[in-house]
Amino acid sequence: MQTIETARLRLIPVTPQNAGVLWELLQRPDLRTYQDLPAAGRKVFGQMVAARPAELSAGSTGRFEWLVQFANSSACAGWVSLRISDRKQATGEIGYSVLREFRGKGVATEAVRALLRESFEVAGVARVQAFCVPANEPSRRLLKRLNFSAGGVLPHGATISGRPVDVLLHKLERDVWLQSGKTIETPASA
Repeated sequence: MQTIETARLRLIPVTPQNAGVLWELLQRPDLRTYQDLPAAGRKVFGQMVAARPAELSAGSTGRFEWLVQFANSSACAGWVSLRISDRKQATGEIGYSVLREFRGKGVATEAVRALLRESFEVAGVARVQAFCVPANEPSRRLLKRLNFSAGGVLPHGATISGRPVDVLLHKLERDVWLQSGKTIETPASA
């Protein structure tokens, strides 16, 4: 995987060497409001990251994650992820979180746009999906802004804080992404 650069951000691949940084972010209680995040300890989480594929290319499967940093800082503002299933290589699933202090500044939109570019152009997926709980209005607005369409409700599609919750499916087809002009005008992956 490569570092992805945008006008303001750097998306740094999560590797065994920096997995602890992501693990620390995932411990933040404000990230658990709308997400089912792993409860693995630091060591186990590092082992999970080490077992993931190291390269993203057409035909890749597995989970790929990036730490989101501002270009002029090493502090993390959040993370983004892409998961491509063995059974449905044509479809990728994205995830994203921005720490509370960086929300409302366009960080998630910029990072997800960059991730979409990587998903469609590097991984070669035909469709990207995203799931969110109905109460997560900021995430729903972000997906709408990026031209995702509603794909229905999955009853009890996730578990958050130990209880099952419904999730909304959103999807974006590669052709729609290309036609929408939502491609990001930033430097290619560094």
